[in-house]
Amino acid sequence: RIRRLGAVVTTNPISYLWRSAADELSRIGGVADTLLPHRSLVRARVPVALATDNKPPDPWLAFRAVVARQDMDSGAVLGPAERLSRRDALRALTVAGAWLTFAEHEGGVLAVGRRADLAVLDRDPLSVPIEELSSLSCRLTMVGGRMVHGDA
Repeated sequence: RIRRLGAVVTTNPISYLWRSAADELSRIGGVADTLLPHRSLVRARVPVALATDNKPPDPWLAFRAVVARQDMDSGAVLGPAERLSRRDALRALTVAGAWLTFAEHEGGVLAVGRRADLAVLDRDPLSVPIEELSSLSCRLTMVGGRMVHGDA
């Protein structure tokens, strides 16, 4: 139904998966396994974007939350079947983020004719150990093809 409506789902996984997974498990039990069903939505071809409007505003924490679905303190895993692959999580931060803001024809991917919005990181988020995601460092940032951070 969501896909038929042409809607996008955006979630704040830092709050429910990273910060309070253990609380959600104890509060609602097995039903918590379907809380923020990212994988099911991706399988249904529903665009899923990730929000980071919580402290800390770090997209890599949101990325880690949907990949690991693990509470930051207890290590409890909430709904392992709903984990996203790293590629799907990166897509949720980039392509789906552009779609969410009605910029899908301008950004979200690197392509001729699109804005050159990009970040060059010190390591690959698709292969770095999961516990190192939050320590990724941005070496260069471009917005609209213009360097706004880093050295050329």
